[in-house]
Amino acid sequence: MLRVFSALVITAICSCVSEPLPAGQTISVGTTNHGYLHDPVRLEDRGRGYRRLRPGEGSRFGTPTLVGAIKRAAREVAAAFPGGHPLRVGDLSNPYGGAHSRHRTHRTGRDADLLFFARDAGGLATHGKGWLRFDSLGLATVRDRAFRFDEARNWHLVRTLIMDDRARVKWLFCSNELKARLLRYAARHENSPQAVVRATWVLHEPSRGDPHDDHFHLRVGCGTDERSLGCREQAPHWPWLSDTARKEDVGAGVAASDSHLVGWLLTEEHVNQRRDIVRRRLDTTAKPTSIAGR
Repeated sequence: MLRVFSALVITAICSCVSEPLPAGQTISVGTTNHGYLHDPVRLEDRGRGYRRLRPGEGSRFGTPTLVGAIKRAAREVAAAFPGGHPLRVGDLSNPYGGAHSRHRTHRTGRDADLLFFARDAGGLATHGKGWLRFDSLGLATVRDRAFRFDEARNWHLVRTLIMDDRARVKWLFCSNELKARLLRYAARHENSPQAVVRATWVLHEPSRGDPHDDHFHLRVGCGTDERSLGCREQAPHWPWLSDTARKEDVGAGVAASDSHLVGWLLTEEHVNQRRDIVRRRLDTTAKPTSIAGR
């Protein structure tokens, strides 16, 4: 009976593949919450501009699209902000994907957790020992230490990922409060309107579960060849990722009309930020370094 059940499970999982998987080619099979990873790519414990949060642990596998996106973005931020702390990378997927003990998704090599860049009370680049939860003011407190959400480096990470066409970024999950801070920073410093519009669509607080106020959850999409071999992704389909195998999603524009974008960027904070900063004894004169013009 157990053998019959196992055979049925394997048949059900493989039924989404339209043809045999080629040897030596990494394929993300199924959806991010139901599937597996064929011939995965390994993310090393460290590289230029990044360090894995759990070195030596097994949740380090993904597709070439995901692993390449992380490496390129980390290098870009390190080059733009020399001397800062590296990007800390959390979980990707297990060696062959499948269920993950810490996540509902992360099953098919297309998800990764990226910890936020932070600054200390004096404005210098730093990081906490664990996951820092930032509030609507971009502040996090751990015991007797205070941290600031580093808008400059976090925005540079976001804009690098979403403007990298090879990355095929589907979502960057984060809390609505931190999304607002990033967009307001972009409105002041970003030279590419396209980057701001893409960020308005792609940055998103999940409708259920963790609001993601302590890390970005990066999710990449499927390429044309991958979809023909069993990679599955849900709507929306962003126009800049459209190809001949998929029609443009007519509902994608609802995420960011001009009026909603302008309203979001110009909305005043309904709190006295200076009073709260003074209460926490933070240096109010420290400013994040502006990103290089692009």
